[in-house]
Amino acid sequence: MITIINSAPFPAYRFQRQLPLFCLFLFLLLFSFSCSSSKSQLADVSNVNPSIESAMPQIVCSCPADNLNRGMEDNVWLSEINSGSADTDSTLTVLLDYLEEMGASPAGVLPPTEDDVEIEIQAKTGARYHFPLVMNAKVSHFISYYSTVQNRFMHRSLARSHRYLPMMRKILRENDIPEELAYMVLIESGFTTHAYSRARACGPWQFISSTGRRYGLKINSWVDERRDPVKATYAAVAYLGDLYEMFDSWYLAAAAYNAGEGKIQRAMRRHKTDDFWQMANYRYLKRETREYIPRLLAAIMIAKEPEKYGFVDIEYEAPFTYDLVEVADATDLDALAWASGSRAADIRKLNPELNCWCTPPRVKNYKVRVPLGTGERCQNALADLPPAKRVTFRKHRIRQGDTLSTIARCYHTGIQQIKDLNGLHSSRIRAGRDLLIPVRVGGRGAVVFDRQIYSSGSFAKLSYNPKKRSSQRRSYRVRRGDSLWKIARRHNLRVADIQRWNGMGHSSAIKPGQVLKLRKTTRIEKKKSRVTKKGTQSAAKKKRVVTLRKGDNLWRISRRYQVSVADLERWNNLHAKTILQPGQRLVLY
Repeated sequence: MITIINSAPFPAYRFQRQLPLFCLFLFLLLFSFSCSSSKSQLADVSNVNPSIESAMPQIVCSCPADNLNRGMEDNVWLSEINSGSADTDSTLTVLLDYLEEMGASPAGVLPPTEDDVEIEIQAKTGARYHFPLVMNAKVSHFISYYSTVQNRFMHRSLARSHRYLPMMRKILRENDIPEELAYMVLIESGFTTHAYSRARACGPWQFISSTGRRYGLKINSWVDERRDPVKATYAAVAYLGDLYEMFDSWYLAAAAYNAGEGKIQRAMRRHKTDDFWQMANYRYLKRETREYIPRLLAAIMIAKEPEKYGFVDIEYEAPFTYDLVEVADATDLDALAWASGSRAADIRKLNPELNCWCTPPRVKNYKVRVPLGTGERCQNALADLPPAKRVTFRKHRIRQGDTLSTIARCYHTGIQQIKDLNGLHSSRIRAGRDLLIPVRVGGRGAVVFDRQIYSSGSFAKLSYNPKKRSSQRRSYRVRRGDSLWKIARRHNLRVADIQRWNGMGHSSAIKPGQVLKLRKTTRIEKKKSRVTKKGTQSAAKKKRVVTLRKGDNLWRISRRYQVSVADLERWNNLHAKTILQPGQRLVLY
């Protein structure tokens, strides 16, 4: 027993200085007691050495088969344990480590049962199904933002959500994705199928073209399946599943959906964390990505309880229901509307992926949506419809000098659509052949559907009328880098006409400085020119004097009185460097 006699109070600072030495002394004292107990246990083990030898084969037999051949080193090590020659202070510890390495269960610990494994699987599966909803200052801010500043947008989006949410939530649920992620569409596009972003993302799930093609969406001149709510949802499910497998967090998966998986991986390495909220405290991620999860959580909470946040009297749209009809080849939407007894606008609304007024050509068994309950009727009507009546095209006979570009521009359609429709692999065409032209108004407007052609089933020949320029220019001086094609395109003319007017035959050779006739003077134009000369002679008799005001110049006067600057200079004997003064008088005729 140690007795400490204090003759004076022990200062606190001295105790703090001596505390590490005291702890070291206590540790050495406890270590000495443990060593003595280990030696006593080792002695007991050595006394019952035969029992250990008898138990050792059982331990080895209970181990996995691939661990039995450990080599001579393990055998020697076991013999040392049996003979008691191992280090007495660590024999038991090393023995337990060896048994654990060989696969044997420690004493008193039972191997996991099937129920334990099932519970662990359920826990992991539950984490995959669960999208955590949290409330913090950022989420509260966006709830207030959507309820006030973006109230109108949120109100309309909630009304549209009822059209697509049941379908989207079902697809997410079938693919083990949290149903709450369907509300990503709300903040991505407001549940509109024709939404486009500055990054050229498209559709309700806002896929860019590369990601859309990666997940099986077709994007060409005829269809853009990023706008298809069903196919785009399946693609989004596959993408979100891959992102969750990559990050093991729905927050990071949703953030990667917005910013890209590479950006999130670099943020994790930079900030050494996999917590989205910690990443959001830094500025490495863009503001849009840092705010993406708070926006999503706010949208989910508002959508689940809209009345709580002031969204009342919402007129929800009807659910997205339809029947599927298979068409053998390109079919006009008006023909589908006629066969289903609906309107073309209804067919277009059910099939937002279509870029044109008909289904894609040369695609067999293309599935089109028609209003619910009309599928069988439409399929039977299309089966009895001749192929010539399925689509209304225009037939164009290629003339000399025509190109796909000029033909497409005159018929308000696209080059690729003409090539797809006629099976062309290049842009080279030959004069005398016929092309089928899909006609559209204004390039992107409504379809020109000729009921007479539809009822007769024959092609109509549309007149080839290129737009006439308002300019009456009849000649052009060739400049460096010009070609007949460029000149014809610039003046909305055909190459063949320029060649004919200038007597060039089939030659396209021109040189800088050469003057080309751009219009052929007709009898009517000559008559008009004679009338114009008579009018000029009669107008010359009318003289008018104009007094210049402050700020006037020849160009302003010519614009004001509808005359040319050259006429003003000729009538008043002016030169280009003549300075006009306020009060000066000019003569006009």
